[in-house]
Amino acid sequence: MCSSQWLLIGELCTMSAEFRTRWAAHDVRIHHGGVKQFQHPDAGPLELVYQPLHLPLSSREVHSLTIYTAEPGTPDEDRLKLLAGWAATRTQETSSTGEPDH
Repeated sequence: MCSSQWLLIGELCTMSAEFRTRWAAHDVRIHHGGVKQFQHPDAGPLELVYQPLHLPLSSREVHSLTIYTAEPGTPDEDRLKLLAGWAATRTQETSSTGEPDH
């Protein structure tokens, strides 16, 4: 961070106990994979394992693709398969009518 950002953080810390507490508790780091929990409106709770894949385009530019999967044999895998089935059905309906299903 540059010096002006540190000055702003210092000022906010001295002026706000809530900011000071939240700033001190933050856990920011580069993630190289892990587990995330989602709440899908139709499928319910999902706990998925994720792993980023970095795709270099040039010496200065990289795209990152994050892969999410469910652990085999878990209810999360069943829910993810259900969502995949719904997506495939909607894609087939759209391609047969030529219009999106609303």
